[in-house]
Amino acid sequence: MTWKKFARLCATIIIGLAVLVGLNILAKKADLQYDTTKNKRYSLSKQTVKVLKQLRQPVKALCFYRPGEGGRKNLEDLLKLYVKQSDKFDFEFVDPDRSPFRAREYKVRQTGEVILLSENKQEKILFPDEEKLTNALIRVSNPEKAKFYFVQGHGEVAFSEFGEKGITQLKSSLKDQGVELEKLLLAREKKVPQDATVVVIIGPQKDFLAHELNLLSEYLKAGGRLFLAFDAESKTNLDDWLESNLGLRRYQGLVLDPVSKLIVGDYLTPLIQEYPYHKITEDFNLMTLFPTCSAFEKVDKNSTATIDPLGKSSGTAWLETDINKLKKGQARFDPKEDVQGPLWLAAAYENECQEKDSNATLKSRAVIFGDDDFLTNQYIGLSGNLDMARNSLNWLREKENILAISKPKLANSLLFLNVWQQQLITWIPLAVVPLMCVLMAIYVGIRRRRAK
Repeated sequence: MTWKKFARLCATIIIGLAVLVGLNILAKKADLQYDTTKNKRYSLSKQTVKVLKQLRQPVKALCFYRPGEGGRKNLEDLLKLYVKQSDKFDFEFVDPDRSPFRAREYKVRQTGEVILLSENKQEKILFPDEEKLTNALIRVSNPEKAKFYFVQGHGEVAFSEFGEKGITQLKSSLKDQGVELEKLLLAREKKVPQDATVVVIIGPQKDFLAHELNLLSEYLKAGGRLFLAFDAESKTNLDDWLESNLGLRRYQGLVLDPVSKLIVGDYLTPLIQEYPYHKITEDFNLMTLFPTCSAFEKVDKNSTATIDPLGKSSGTAWLETDINKLKKGQARFDPKEDVQGPLWLAAAYENECQEKDSNATLKSRAVIFGDDDFLTNQYIGLSGNLDMARNSLNWLREKENILAISKPKLANSLLFLNVWQQQLITWIPLAVVPLMCVLMAIYVGIRRRRAK
């Protein structure tokens, strides 16, 4: 090899190494990454990014974990994503064994606790995921209190029941967001409590007193917020109140959906897979299921209020009005009596009103569902039911940035094979591939003998 060729080779190697080093330096500074996973498990949600961009005060997360402890690496990776989105967020891992005084200062009783600090405010969470961390971040940066009153006394879902018919999972989720919850007996009150952020009515089965309905009307006209989920099989005077005050009529009957029969095995559990645009369902990509559900129609076309559907049934669904046929298993769509889908299964109401004393403009809001079962412990864990409930309640309190953060989970992909495909998969590895190897060996052997 001549000196010129050797020098050219060395120059090529040096230039190649320089390019690689330069690319590595640029990549490190730019810190570029792209999440290729199907459910974006290594990316932050849009809600979290929005919250981080809106931070006004520095927030620091103190994470009390021992070195090498389970969950620490995942949390560290998550917090690094937070740091990339905001220079006002920082974190530190603290070993409670080496720093017992710091653990005692923040009343840390076990590892896995994370303390968020902002000025003189702090929030404690245990074994955080993105949703817990972001909601705690919102609370510590904006510690506004909220209070939800759950109306009782008309056969509603029991406020304190722990069984399948209770709503303890919903309550626990709201408490994690810093919401205070309390029962409300309207019959005893002269007005809805002034500190009520949202009034919640779930599954009433008996009529309301005229006094109670008047309180609800006054509350709504004064900019109140109402969450209402009907018991599909019960008719009360709240139906008439809904029509006269919100411009929505509730059909008497149950929604039957052939699509839900194929997916969940039950005609009486209509589901929503596509959502009309609304702030509540923005970027919402989870299916919601409503066991035994009624439906609504908008009746006041000239109202100044905005009334939008939150979710509609499939076009093949219908509202069965003959309950006796339904009980006998003889329900069939009757165009003269029944209502063809798509049907409104949930709706959102918004209207502006004037405050009596100051003439200030107020905004009343309401969310109405044709089913109450989806909120109970038995069904709220299915698909997007809990997320829909939380999104609705947070929209009512004008906290859209606390909307549920739920990334789609990896679906179980089932592979169904016919008989021919099963035989193909069986015989190719067991017979075809070994036979090809034997034939190839024979062929190579023959070629070598001929070459000699």
